[in-house]
Amino acid sequence: MSDFSCKHFKECGGCALLDLTYPQQVQKKKEHLSALLRDFWPQDIPVTLTDEPRYFRNKVELGFCHQVKWDPNYNKKDPANKTRPLVFEQALGFKLKGKWDRAVDIEECFLFDDKLISLLNAVRAWAQAQNLPYYDQRKHTGILRHLMVRAGKNTGEGLVVLFVTNDFDEKSFVAAVESVYPSFSVMSAVNTGLADTAAPESLKVLKGKDFFVEKILLSNASGQTEREVLFKLSAQSFFQTNTKTAQKMYSRVRGLVKQIAPKIIYDLYGGAGSFSLSCADLCQKSICVESVAPAIYNGLENAKLNGVENVQFFCSRVEDFVKQHTIEKKDALIILDPPRGGMHPKAVKAVAESGVKNVLYISCNPVALAAELKTLTQAYQVTGVEAFDFFPHSQHIETLVQLKLKE
Repeated sequence: MSDFSCKHFKECGGCALLDLTYPQQVQKKKEHLSALLRDFWPQDIPVTLTDEPRYFRNKVELGFCHQVKWDPNYNKKDPANKTRPLVFEQALGFKLKGKWDRAVDIEECFLFDDKLISLLNAVRAWAQAQNLPYYDQRKHTGILRHLMVRAGKNTGEGLVVLFVTNDFDEKSFVAAVESVYPSFSVMSAVNTGLADTAAPESLKVLKGKDFFVEKILLSNASGQTEREVLFKLSAQSFFQTNTKTAQKMYSRVRGLVKQIAPKIIYDLYGGAGSFSLSCADLCQKSICVESVAPAIYNGLENAKLNGVENVQFFCSRVEDFVKQHTIEKKDALIILDPPRGGMHPKAVKAVAESGVKNVLYISCNPVALAAELKTLTQAYQVTGVEAFDFFPHSQHIETLVQLKLKE
């Protein structure tokens, strides 16, 4: 029997494992991970859990969909269907499982916080009062496209962004948001592209700021907080979706860095420098390499925000960086945190041939991880594997692999 129930389960693409208890979900993911990595690590893989698998996400992106209303009694063979007019509906929520052009009009959800449904109801009422059409994914018509909500779980700050194709009454939208989240900043974003992504062509502040601040609390082995790192996050900034469990992983990585005691850290696929900033006081220098320019900009801002001066940011693809720069072997540590697609083959080869004694590989895709370990273990030995369950109720799990250069 599941710990939670949701009326939209099996219909909504937001959760996949809701029919299992949380311990059963973790066991299923652990078994899958163990099977994938058995050739490299036949031992047990410990999993760090999300303490409260309810309202754990710090970000949600929801879609507005003008769509044909499905009739549960629809019969394809009925000849009357050829002349029967289509009935349309407006839906605001996560996409229907397996469908790119349909959303579930969610009425309950425990992924973000207990106010999310109130916000959606306020936005629905506002859109109806303003007579604003939801976006039709097939015809590419309509004004309202996406709604993004982000929150600082440790700070209470937040940001609501409405993605649109055209002008709307901004003041009344702000009032709708304020009725639920009075302290959150509010923005609008224009997106007229055909792709169904919350990627803006322009952003405008309607209330407050164009960012919010979150912090992660880094603990030592005894559970005492020994460092706080502040993050200034914009609408498009990458940040781990589960703040409370992510800080456990950052704390664990920090503990390993203490043990390794490197003078220089190569933070490859470093994003906005989360690992670099978390461990800046444990090394002489950290080099953060990231190909997404806005992430580098965020990293520079966050380094300044935290008074960190020994992190260098390079806007470069990792495969280009390792070709153009000599990786120092002595007293160095490589931290890898690639996107879901994994590392570029040239980057994998460069790390395998780097001669750096210690590598920490953080992966959000165990299939890509297993493929890349085939190359990395030609030069390195796996000395530890553990996992962090960032995404309860989904198939995803984060993996941390410790690698040591073979002698």
